[in-house]
Amino acid sequence: MKLARTIALAVEGRLYPSVILHGGSEATRLASAITFARALLCERPAGERPCGECRHCRRITLPELSGEAAETFHPDFLWLVRDLKTSISAEATREMLRSAQLSPYEARGQVFVIAEAASLSSEASDALLKAIEEPGLKSPRNFFLLCPSRLDLSPTLRSRSLAIYLGAAAAMPQAALEAVASGFRASVERFVAGGGGLWLLDAAARLDPVGKRSKTELEALRKRRAAAAAPDGEQVDELDGFEDPRAQRPWLFAAAAVRLAAVGFGDGPPPEPALRRRMLALAEELLNSSPLRLRGIPADRILEGLVCRHFTG
Repeated sequence: MKLARTIALAVEGRLYPSVILHGGSEATRLASAITFARALLCERPAGERPCGECRHCRRITLPELSGEAAETFHPDFLWLVRDLKTSISAEATREMLRSAQLSPYEARGQVFVIAEAASLSSEASDALLKAIEEPGLKSPRNFFLLCPSRLDLSPTLRSRSLAIYLGAAAAMPQAALEAVASGFRASVERFVAGGGGLWLLDAAARLDPVGKRSKTELEALRKRRAAAAAPDGEQVDELDGFEDPRAQRPWLFAAAAVRLAAVGFGDGPPPEPALRRRMLALAEELLNSSPLRLRGIPADRILEGLVCRHFTG
């Protein structure tokens, strides 16, 4: 179903209780959730929703913006974000869902947003499913599950929800891809030509174009992306690092860079066939690195291990 039509259903009060917002960028998913919440809770007549100006609309915003762009929080608009390193705990989920057992404080309904639904633990997913299946009170309540792909969620959650596709993710920045691919290939070729193992470690390090960032830098980036997710916010196109073990985009970027190194770009010829096969095999394994990431293994160690495995065998 198209986004515009679904928002119209929200305005009319006929939206499905649970909606999956998948695809697009993280900022797109967050902005869409805010738009839906305003359409559901706006106090204006149906034909004027969401107005963006009433006391409800003004206070429906990202938690990161409260105190800056928002007057205060809205008690009937609740966010659930990841509280553990790799998952959303059942405890945090149940804490949020306690509000679903109460009547709205101010608005005519309640909106619950699970910002990283793909990271729900199995127990947290079961708790959420139970809340979705339970009949609501007299007032409506709506759940929005945000994730890169609906396939990241359990089959039972998908079967109980309406999925809205927000489009393809933002394209990888070509200039950055070419720079990383060029550096990676040069280091690998130095190793193959007789250089020491340090060249493989250098090749692995080059797959992270961001490098280590301080907590201050990460906090600033988070706030810029939160501002971009607000309606009419400017798009923030900055590369992701490997700080978040659940993040997929840096691994997609690394795989794309290795593939680019394998097929060649610009005026340079592709690498010799044997080396090309190794690079393509590495790119494929980078895409399937999720089990290693979720064990808590540092990203740089995973990159080093995979690169060494494919070029020393």
